Amino acid sequence: MTHDLTGIITRRVEGLTLGVADAQRLNPLTDRVVISMVIGGWRPRAYPLGRYMVGDATQLQTSAGSTAPLILFDEMFIVDQELEMGFDANGQLVDQAVQRLLAGLPIGEILVDSTELTSVSAWSPGNTRGMALRDLSRQGGYFLPWFNHAGRLRLMRAFEPANQKPTIDLDASQRVIRGSVARGSDLLTAPNRFVVISNDPGAGAAPIVGVYDVPASAPHSIARRRFVLPKVVEAQLPSQAAATAYARTLGIQQTVYESVELSTPADPRHDGYDVVRWDGVLWLETGWTMPLVPGGEMRHTLRRAYPNTDGGEL
Repeated sequence: MTHDLTGIITRRVEGLTLGVADAQRLNPLTDRVVISMVIGGWRPRAYPLGRYMVGDATQLQTSAGSTAPLILFDEMFIVDQELEMGFDANGQLVDQAVQRLLAGLPIGEILVDSTELTSVSAWSPGNTRGMALRDLSRQGGYFLPWFNHAGRLRLMRAFEPANQKPTIDLDASQRVIRGSVARGSDLLTAPNRFVVISNDPGAGAAPIVGVYDVPASAPHSIARRRFVLPKVVEAQLPSQAAATAYARTLGIQQTVYESVELSTPADPRHDGYDVVRWDGVLWLETGWTMPLVPGGEMRHTLRRAYPNTDGGEL
């Protein structure tokens, strides 16, 4: 099972083969597969790991019957289809526009944090609903959407990881496998300022520009590098608040600057955008991979969180 928050379809399962009896029961077009991790012996407890649909199925003929090797996707596959008709956010609050965009899809109840930000963007037929959803997420100040362990589509307001309490403390549990740690860095080329310019023709004569600088404590910050490496993006935004929120969200989610990959025993607590304490500092988890076998090592990708040291509100 792979969980990658940088992709539109966040979760997929590969290498799962159903036996003869289960393969005969499965309708790959309509059935869903719910996966759980069972922990404990005398009083076992099941932890959900999401709800999936079949993305690819093959029939393997054996002397005992046919088995079915599967590739499973989360239900973002349903969302990420082309729009038959254009969609216009029409100045609505982004959370309301998201509800309207997804109305009628067979994905269950979605879980969206409220927002005070609005959207004036529109998407023409042929664009995918997933693309529109990701655009709306940034405009509303959300992290990119994902289907969580409960199988619900989740849109969470973006936060500064360094300002949060860790949801998982790997220092306290001492579960990191020695020798599994690999560090990486894009600090030499990483932007330290994110600029979002509104191209909305109805926004007025004065340009609307949102700016987010990475925290001064980061080694690639403007204060430490002493020059600006900007990343400039255009978006259709109705207000200064919307442009500022978009720039901030983009900066928090942008490509990993200082990262670490490490392994632990399989742990179903890890879901999406968890704040993890490891090696005495905080990290934002951006992905993980878990073999669905007893005793498998779970591989985590963590991005370093830097605290804001200028005393200002981010």
